[in-house]
Amino acid sequence: MQAVLFIAKWLAFVASLMARLMLMAVAVMLVVQVILRFGFSYSLPWPEEAARYLMIWIVMLAGSLLVRDDQLVRVDFLDGFWPKSWLVWRNAIFRVLLAAMLCVLVWQGWEQADFATRRTTTALQISWFWPYLAIPVGGALMLIQMLARLVEEIATGKVRTTDIAETL
Repeated sequence: MQAVLFIAKWLAFVASLMARLMLMAVAVMLVVQVILRFGFSYSLPWPEEAARYLMIWIVMLAGSLLVRDDQLVRVDFLDGFWPKSWLVWRNAIFRVLLAAMLCVLVWQGWEQADFATRRTTTALQISWFWPYLAIPVGGALMLIQMLARLVEEIATGKVRTTDIAETL
């Protein structure tokens, strides 16, 4: 179990670092584009397209961090009525179902990325494979984090709760 949690933690660190670097790149590109457009009446053809594709990558990478920290949207107002031991198994069922959906996302995302290999983007002239690759990569990272949470909860027999007041 420790190895699974270590790998999940390491992957979360890498995803967080990459998402932060990409977000800084988006900010720099768009600031430069605005300065060029309004200050010099000239604009580069590629920053908007690059920012769009980087934002897709950022969202997919950050999704794995949300799964890791159990910060996705959920309805938990009935949790107080369930015995604590049942919550672990209820969560396990939900996590297995979500893992199955993430497997489909990874599989279909890879097929779409592979299909898009032969086409190029308009301004950047890169293969569409790279923007589309965000879907299977993000889905795989979410899947790994979901399975790590599943293993952790079953092994400890406890549901890690996150109170919204603690995060503010």
